[in-house]
Amino acid sequence: MILLLALTDSEADAILLTELFDETYHRMKVTAMGILHDESEAEDAVQDTFIKCMRRIDTVRDLAPDARPFYLLTAVKRTALNRLRDRRRFTELPQDDLLDGDDVSVEEKTIRTLTLEQVLAAFTRLPDAYKEVLRYKYLLDLNDREIAKLLGVRKNSVRVYLMRARKAVLELCKEDADEKA
Repeated sequence: MILLLALTDSEADAILLTELFDETYHRMKVTAMGILHDESEAEDAVQDTFIKCMRRIDTVRDLAPDARPFYLLTAVKRTALNRLRDRRRFTELPQDDLLDGDDVSVEEKTIRTLTLEQVLAAFTRLPDAYKEVLRYKYLLDLNDREIAKLLGVRKNSVRVYLMRARKAVLELCKEDADEKA
C-alpha cells in the first residue's frame, strides 16, 4: 500500500487514502471474504479496489466524508464479484487451451513461461517509453483508451507500443538466457 501511495499526485490525496484504508480495510476484507471465501483473494480484491480508488481520486474526494466508506464497500463488493466470475470462467478452461489457443500471441505464450526475476531484469533495461506503457497497462491496470489519453497518442498506437514493449522484454530475456548458457 505504501508503494501505491507514493504514486499519488499530492500529499493530501495520500493522507485521504491512508485514512480510508485504516477506516475501511477490515470491513472491506470481510465483505470480500463473504463472496470469495479465500483470504488471499479477498486481500487482493481490497488492494485492487484501492488501486481503482487511486485512479478515481477526484470522485472519492468529491464524496461526503461519511459516504466514502460506503463507496469503497460497494467497490470491493463489485471487485470481489468480478474476481469470482473470472475465477469460475478460468477454472472452466483447461490450461492447455489457454496456452495453445489461436488468439494468444507467441509473445504472450512465451511471457507466461518466464520467471518474475527474468521479466524484472529485462524491464530495468527497457527504454523509458516501453517501461511507461507497460507500467500503465500491467501495474495500474489501465485500458488502452486511458493509456492513450495519458500518453497523448491514439488507442491503436498504444497497442503497437505494448506489442513492441513485450517483444523487447522477450528479446532481453533471450539475451540473458544465451549469456547464461
